[in-house]
Amino acid sequence: MRIFNRIVVILLLAGLVYLGIATVVYVFELGPYQLSDLPNALGFSGLYEGLNSYVTSIESGNLGVEDVVILVAIALLGLVLLIFELKPPTPRRVRMQQGTYITRRAVESKVSPVVEQEPEVLQSNVKVKAQRKPGARVDVSASVRSGEDARSVQSEVQNRVQQHLAEVGIPVSNLKVQVAESDPRHTKTRVK
Repeated sequence: MRIFNRIVVILLLAGLVYLGIATVVYVFELGPYQLSDLPNALGFSGLYEGLNSYVTSIESGNLGVEDVVILVAIALLGLVLLIFELKPPTPRRVRMQQGTYITRRAVESKVSPVVEQEPEVLQSNVKVKAQRKPGARVDVSASVRSGEDARSVQSEVQNRVQQHLAEVGIPVSNLKVQVAESDPRHTKTRVK
């Protein structure tokens, strides 16, 4: 969302710069330009007249229901975009303690071998997300053969990962393990 907000702000600022330069040129009558010709020169003559009549009707108190809805929608959209822009970005590193950080890749490298140690796991995928609070959010997806007890494998993997990360000293605030059955021929790992 930050990229979208920045693009909108850049386009808005570029338009304001263009408008400002054109206004300065027309106000100081640099060359054959006159201020009364400004809306036509900008290509906004129809828009200018429509906007002028719209603002005049608003000032006189002649607002329709659709006008109120449009104005409220514009205000809410601006408020939502402002909130998304002011929200701090997600951290890149996992916070362990006060002032101590570790990269997400380092956490992934600690979790992956532990998941692969489980004999029933054919392949796994580990994703680590940093949070603003201490600890990492770890999502583990594992594949097992058809017919395996997925729940017992899931609880075993979860216990092993929590225990190993506690021994290493990496706090985990949210650990999610998903186990799915798959054909061993379609997995990337060895046949056990």
